[in-house]
Amino acid sequence: MPAALVINKKQLYWQCQLAGWLLYVVLNGFFIFLKGNFTSTYAFSLIFVFLFGILLSQTLRWFIIRFNLLRLSIPKVIPIILVSNLLMALFMTFIQDGFDSVATGLKMSKANWLFTVSNYTLFFLVWSAIYFVVHFVENYKRTEIEKFKWMAAIQEAELTKLKSQLNPHFMFNAMNSIRALVGENPAKAKESITQFSNLLRNTLQMGKQKLIPFAQELEAVKDYLSIEGIRLEERLVVEWKIAPETESMDVPPLLIQTLVENGIKHGIAKLPEGGKLSVESKRNGSGLEIIIRNSGQYDAMLVPETGYGMRNAIQRLSLLYAGKATLEINNEDAKTVITKLYIPDTTAEPV
Repeated sequence: MPAALVINKKQLYWQCQLAGWLLYVVLNGFFIFLKGNFTSTYAFSLIFVFLFGILLSQTLRWFIIRFNLLRLSIPKVIPIILVSNLLMALFMTFIQDGFDSVATGLKMSKANWLFTVSNYTLFFLVWSAIYFVVHFVENYKRTEIEKFKWMAAIQEAELTKLKSQLNPHFMFNAMNSIRALVGENPAKAKESITQFSNLLRNTLQMGKQKLIPFAQELEAVKDYLSIEGIRLEERLVVEWKIAPETESMDVPPLLIQTLVENGIKHGIAKLPEGGKLSVESKRNGSGLEIIIRNSGQYDAMLVPETGYGMRNAIQRLSLLYAGKATLEINNEDAKTVITKLYIPDTTAEPV
C-alpha cells in the first residue's frame, strides 16, 4: 500500500477520533450549561474526559488489532466488543469519579454512577461500530478488487494459452495443404507459400489482440481460402454475403477462420465432388451474427475426436463474453451444415 495512502488514513482516523470526543464533551458541557451547573471544575473534568477518552479508545483499538478481532465473524466479535466496551465504560466512570471527588470532594451517587456507565458504554459501542463498519467495508472492497484482478489474470492466461494452441494447429493444416502441391504443381506451391507467409504474418499480429475489426479477420479468412482453393481447385466454391455495416464490428481474432477451417476440413474436403462454402454476416440487434454454411454432414458423435477447433472457439467466447455469445453447429438439411455465431455488444469492452 502506498505510503501517502497510509498517512491519509491515519490522518482521517485521528481527525475522527479527536472530533468524536470533542463533540461528546461539548454536548455534555452544553447541557450542563443549560441547567446552570457549569463551573470551572466541571470544565477541567470535561478536559480530563476528552484526554482519557482518547487514551481508552486507543487502547480499545490496540486490543482489536492485537487479537485480530477484525478477522472474526460478526457473531463471534459482538460479545467480545460488548464486554470490552462495558469494561472501558466502568474504568472510565471509576477514574472520572475519582477525579471529581478530588476536585470537588463529592462522590457520584449510585444513580449517577449507573447513568455515567451507560452513557460511556453507549459511546464506546458507537465508536466500535463505526470502526468495524469502516474496516469491513474496506476489506470487502479490497477483496472484491483482488478477486476481479485474479479473475482477469486467469482469463488473460487462458486466452493466451488458447491462442498459442491455435496458431500451431492452423500452421499444421496450412502446411499440409501446401505440401500436397509441391510434387503436383511447384508454381502453385510457390504461390501458396507466399500467401501462407502473408497469412502467417497477419495471424501473428492478430494473436496479440483480444478483438479486431471483422474486416481484418475477413482478410485472413480470404488468404486461408486462397491456399485451400489451390489445393481443392474446382472442388471448393466460396460465396460471400457480407453486410457493409458489420465490417467495423469487433470479433476475436482467428475465430471466423477457425469456423471456416472446420467446415472445409470436416465437410467439403471429405467429399469427392467437393462442395460450397458461404459466409454471411448481418447485424442482430446491437450484436453481430455470422452464418457459415458448408457442404457435408455434422456428426455430434465425432466432435470429441475432430472438434478441437470448435472447442477452442467455444472456450474463447466464454472467456471473452461470459456466456453472452453463442456458437451453434447443426445440419441445415441432408447436404448442408450451418454454423451460427452471435457476438453481443461488440462495440463494448468484453468481460
